[in-house]
Amino acid sequence: MDLKKTMLKSVRGNVAIYSCSSRVNAHGTLLCLHGGPNGDHHGNENVFDEILSYSIDMGFNFVTFDMYGSGNSDGNQIDFDLSSMQDDYKTVLAFCEDNFEDPIHIIGESMGATVAVMNWYLKAKSNILLWPAFDLADTDLEPYLSGSWQKMAKEKGSVKDGDLEMGASFLAEINNYDFNKCFSLPDIPTLMVHGRMDNAVPFNQSIRASTESHGPITLYIHPKGDHGLQKKDEREYTHGAIRKWLSDF
Repeated sequence: MDLKKTMLKSVRGNVAIYSCSSRVNAHGTLLCLHGGPNGDHHGNENVFDEILSYSIDMGFNFVTFDMYGSGNSDGNQIDFDLSSMQDDYKTVLAFCEDNFEDPIHIIGESMGATVAVMNWYLKAKSNILLWPAFDLADTDLEPYLSGSWQKMAKEKGSVKDGDLEMGASFLAEINNYDFNKCFSLPDIPTLMVHGRMDNAVPFNQSIRASTESHGPITLYIHPKGDHGLQKKDEREYTHGAIRKWLSDF
């Protein structure tokens, strides 16, 4: 399915936005936030492409984008940090409000969910959080926050581990941020989907968020799923939950 590409000026540089209008009278707009580092507008193993394949016919406009330092947006991977992600999110939110029908549903996967919970959009109709990271310090990034990796970050300004590169500023943000407040969800209907065997983001983060939320939570926990719920049956489980959720709007 063809998406319209728009380059839009954000705080640090241009970000690439990809959008598609509903094929029927729109019920609203889905705005997707990808994870990272190394993420892009397709989402984890193309999960956003899969959502696009059915949401357009369900009556939703669709918007996704590459964060600064990712995909076709400006910047390099080591330029990617929480501050730039939040700036980009706000920029694309304004784009959606100006160009697409309300209401807006926020879909965040992994670290994309982190950005959403750090900047709750209180006018959202709902939130859909997939394998969400509420606390980045309690994820597979934890080893990079101390020891020899931190020494490398301070000396070189970044760390490199195979294809993974992260700037020192990004790691410092994680070390210095109080993620406890991220578990306090606002009074907005929220769907969460997580795998019990997630080795990147512990599923207990979603359990905690569901207990500390101020609004209604629908939580799907796949009993054997790892991060991204990438296997065929796990994706069917994920999209079944999302379809059912969207059908109520």
